[in-house]
Amino acid sequence: MIGLKTKYQNINIPQICLRLFFCWFILASMPLPEQIGRYEIKSELGRGGMATVYRAFDPSFQREVAIKVLPREMLHDPQFRSRFEREIKMIASLEHPSIVPVYDVGDDKGQPYFVMRFMNGGSLSDLIEKGSISIQDTAHIIEKIAQGLAYAHRKGIIHRDLKPDNILFDEMGEPFISDFGVAKFSESNSNLTGSGVIGTPAYMSPEQAQGLEIDNRSDVYGLGVILYQMLSGHQPYSADTPMGVVVKHITEPVPEILKIMPDIQPDIDNIIKTAMAKDREQRYENTIELAKALNTVAFGNPGNITYNATGTTPRVKSQTVLSRGQTTGLAVVGVVLVLAVIGFFLLRNQLFATDTLPTNTPLPTQEEQPASTTVPPTPTEAPAEILPAFAPACPADVTFPAPMAKETDNICVQKVPYAYAELDPNATYEVLNTDGSKCRTENTVGKYVISCTGPSFAIVEVEVCLEPKLTEEDLAQCDADSTYNAKNQCCVAAPPEKAACRTIKIQLKGCGG
Repeated sequence: MIGLKTKYQNINIPQICLRLFFCWFILASMPLPEQIGRYEIKSELGRGGMATVYRAFDPSFQREVAIKVLPREMLHDPQFRSRFEREIKMIASLEHPSIVPVYDVGDDKGQPYFVMRFMNGGSLSDLIEKGSISIQDTAHIIEKIAQGLAYAHRKGIIHRDLKPDNILFDEMGEPFISDFGVAKFSESNSNLTGSGVIGTPAYMSPEQAQGLEIDNRSDVYGLGVILYQMLSGHQPYSADTPMGVVVKHITEPVPEILKIMPDIQPDIDNIIKTAMAKDREQRYENTIELAKALNTVAFGNPGNITYNATGTTPRVKSQTVLSRGQTTGLAVVGVVLVLAVIGFFLLRNQLFATDTLPTNTPLPTQEEQPASTTVPPTPTEAPAEILPAFAPACPADVTFPAPMAKETDNICVQKVPYAYAELDPNATYEVLNTDGSKCRTENTVGKYVISCTGPSFAIVEVEVCLEPKLTEEDLAQCDADSTYNAKNQCCVAAPPEKAACRTIKIQLKGCGG
């Protein structure tokens, strides 16, 4: 504790608290603006020591948005303005499916602001308040957030303020990272905060709490704290004061979740302890490694997510596009083949004709033949039309293997039913319903997962197809309405895009919505 007193004895806590209270008092007493830029202000969503977030309406695109504003009362403070403008630059450089997207950046009479997507699904804090979350749902959320953080880390940006309040959900229940207000460029040594200690005490890594240099493993620690809270329902450390919580993050061992949740898998305890290791060298190297470890416990496999992946590549039907040179080459090959076939038939006829004559007997000319003698022509077959050599049709029982498609989860989120299904990585899918049910591809790198929703108790029918991988030679074996089956060397009566399809039926839960 002596080291801690030395570290923090120069921080004037009363002065910092008084300053923050003064800022909050000024902001709280200000009336709600009617308009910022072209955006019509509807209500206030939240405020902090530096900025205020409003719910607004964008008349140009007829949609609700969230606007983060640096209040006019703070414009005179260069520190606040620098931090706010720095946040704008940071989030403008981030574009990832797990980060709240920014629609617009502006300045209204000297008042900077930026416009974000309005997340109407609540926050992770709201979800935790409803009770502990299953390991599968926790793993899904952690994986999405881990990928967004890994993307930011590759951009050199450390969030520094991960907490459930800063993880928001859309109407489909998908999580997004928000609030990069205290984020930091990892290569920057500038200090715009007025103190080396910044963030939320309950989620702060030991090195961040001590004002030391941090890297992406500080966010790994914060994500580990969130993981503990999602499963247990409460934070790992508690104390009478925020500084007391900070001290526990620095000095106390990571609490064992098995003591309060004895039925949970023991590997979960190891994952949390690794993520929240006091020595960052003993933590997961990045957030993706944490997500993979959790996936292994939740789903039996780590998933094919990597630190270098930026998100799920949309599945589209592959089409062979030939360049001009390739087209010309194929045309030349085609001409050569036709000439070879013609030459073969001519040579065959010549050989057959020679065999009918005596050896070394010259052919009589037209003048030498008797006028009264009619020589019947040698019987020959009529020239046959040259047709493509198609493979035979397959028997009815010969088909292509159906793609993998299985339901993995079926849950209710805020009274809305959702079902998840894992598909073959190269498959395509189509929803056959006409009742408003819909599905979307999830950002799950390595695992092709879709989430479906619709009316309560609805049965969602999804056609899943896997187009066979065929070479140009294979395609030439069958006509356009058939597909070559290389194993049986025959043509299946179905076009390539429908040769291997199956329909799965998923019944949604009744969620009381």
